[in-house]
Amino acid sequence: MSFFNELKRRNVLRVAAGYIVLAWLVVQVVETIFPAFGFGDETIRLVVIGFAVGFIPVVVTAWVFEWTPEGIRKDEGAEQQGPAVAAAAKRWDRIVMVILALAVAFFIVENILERPVVVEPTVAVLAFESGGLEPEFEYLSTSIPEGVHASISRVPELVVSFWPTVVKLRGEGLSSVEIAEKLAAPNYLDGTVQVVGDRIRIEARLIATASGRTIWAENYDGALQDIFVIQDEIAASALTNLQVGVSGPLWRSQRTNPETYRLTIQAWSVLNRVNQPNQSAIVQALLDKALALDPNYLPAINALSMAAYRKRLDGEISEEDADLIVRDAQERVLASDPENGLSNVFLVWSTLFEDREFAHSNNHLQVALRTGLNDVETLRILSGFARRTGNVDAAIRLIDRALAVDPTCENCQWQQTENLFYARRFAEAIEAKKRYQMLGGGGYYNHGMMLLLSGEPELALEVFASSDQDGQKAAIQAMAYHALGDAEMASKNIAILEGMDGSYPLQVLAEVYAFRGDVDRAFEMLEKAVAMGGSVEHNLFMPQWEPLRSDPRWAALREQLDMSEGQLSLLDFSRILGQAQ
Repeated sequence: MSFFNELKRRNVLRVAAGYIVLAWLVVQVVETIFPAFGFGDETIRLVVIGFAVGFIPVVVTAWVFEWTPEGIRKDEGAEQQGPAVAAAAKRWDRIVMVILALAVAFFIVENILERPVVVEPTVAVLAFESGGLEPEFEYLSTSIPEGVHASISRVPELVVSFWPTVVKLRGEGLSSVEIAEKLAAPNYLDGTVQVVGDRIRIEARLIATASGRTIWAENYDGALQDIFVIQDEIAASALTNLQVGVSGPLWRSQRTNPETYRLTIQAWSVLNRVNQPNQSAIVQALLDKALALDPNYLPAINALSMAAYRKRLDGEISEEDADLIVRDAQERVLASDPENGLSNVFLVWSTLFEDREFAHSNNHLQVALRTGLNDVETLRILSGFARRTGNVDAAIRLIDRALAVDPTCENCQWQQTENLFYARRFAEAIEAKKRYQMLGGGGYYNHGMMLLLSGEPELALEVFASSDQDGQKAAIQAMAYHALGDAEMASKNIAILEGMDGSYPLQVLAEVYAFRGDVDRAFEMLEKAVAMGGSVEHNLFMPQWEPLRSDPRWAALREQLDMSEGQLSLLDFSRILGQAQ
């Protein structure tokens, strides 16, 4: 008997065919269900390897043993053509046919009947694994994904986790899955980078966070000088597999040296912290080093603007000096990148509150809403602008977006407490304020106002029981004691405010009188505050002015401040309002 006929007689071919089909079927099922139980690609590879290794023993066993009515026994190699051999062959045929039927059924369900998987357009771009890179190429593991992030983050239809926070979490030792979960990202993009000679090899992967399923993976191999082309290809493929359509070319991030990049990321990380001791000095030192190495690196220049803004808020520099720093920085940024979201946000503020150019402010607003919806700082500042121009719904939705981009943003949580306060959603605002203060944040004055306007003067007093903020404490106490009927204590605290210098005590005195229903005295204080150059226009939409709004003098005050309803109607927030619907 020929060797082929002997293989047939011993059912080796049938067993091999059944084994291969069964292995394929099991691997398909494993790829589908293992990720749901937390098993990744490594486990699936082990299953495939196990079947491959097991093929030879199975074939050898089929050769050595035969399946008879009396059970499995060693095949002695005799030429048997009787009914028993034929019956055994038929049994193996049936087994193979059943396995084939199951495989065909699985294929139909998986590839024909199953509905297409819809991928949520939200992603965290993570640092790549270095793959044993030499020290001079180590920066590639962060600079390549940073470039991908910079390109896709300007696509407003996509939610992309904030890159500085991704880098910070990676520095804390979190894994890719842990970072994606921390940022509430349903998908994440990571990969590996290798450099061999003058060639670079990159594997990029798009993973579903919850299941561990690989949505897309691709290998790239090219010369080192092709790195930016590969980076753009990864960005384009990521958008395609996230099911986001893009018209026009993707924006390409600015290149810099590794040390400037590291120092700038570190500076932004410090800027985003709440109650960071010696914050301004630390940030300034980091940025000075970064810009000494690369004077034209735009993210570092933008960080200078934010640092100046924080210094002004902390009273370290004057408003005039801060404005000079910001304007100089933004002119440098916009000369290279007119579509920069954060730079346009600064111009949104300055063209409205300083120049009173409402149409120009709206032009910059539209750029920021188009290119900055994945930048936490842009969203946070835009939210403050929306709140101060009476667009409270837009302010809330901008911070909702910021928290989708970075759920760890403490400053965003503070902004949302203010937004809810301005929206007169006092119960929600109070709870949000308490959560924020547990993180070490402040905002006690508006917390006290929320309680007063909610009819809780005793709780408002408790908020300032141990405070040393004299002006704010005196204002809250003046209103709280008035509500409690203690005229003596109310008058005592009003006297404290009257003895203080500057426009701010006049403004809070106006709030006290408005709360008491003394409309004439409230307008008198506001007029004095405006005459002294106070920034009354920044606070026109606070809830405490409600008693004044029906008075004709209120509309006149808005006209005087160039903040009339007609002027502010030129600001268009429909892009963010439409996205949130």
